[in-house]
Amino acid sequence: MDFVKDLIKIQHLVTLNQVSPKLLNDDLEKEQFIDKFNKRNYCMMKQCNCKMSVDCVKIEDLLSKLPL
Repeated sequence: MDFVKDLIKIQHLVTLNQVSPKLLNDDLEKEQFIDKFNKRNYCMMKQCNCKMSVDCVKIEDLLSKLPL
C-alpha cells in the first residue's frame, strides 16, 4: 500500500510540473504554485473493492484545453 501511495505522490508532483509552465510565466510563480499545491491532501486515495464504472479524464486532455 505504501508503494501505491508513493506512486500517487510522484504522479501528483509530475502533474504539477506539467501544468505550471502552461499556466504561469514567471519562475518564481511556478515554484510558488508547486509549493502551494504539493500537499498530501491533494493526492489522497482510498482503497476499496469496487469497480469504477466512470471514465476518468486524462491529464493530457485537460492540458490540451488550456489557453496558451
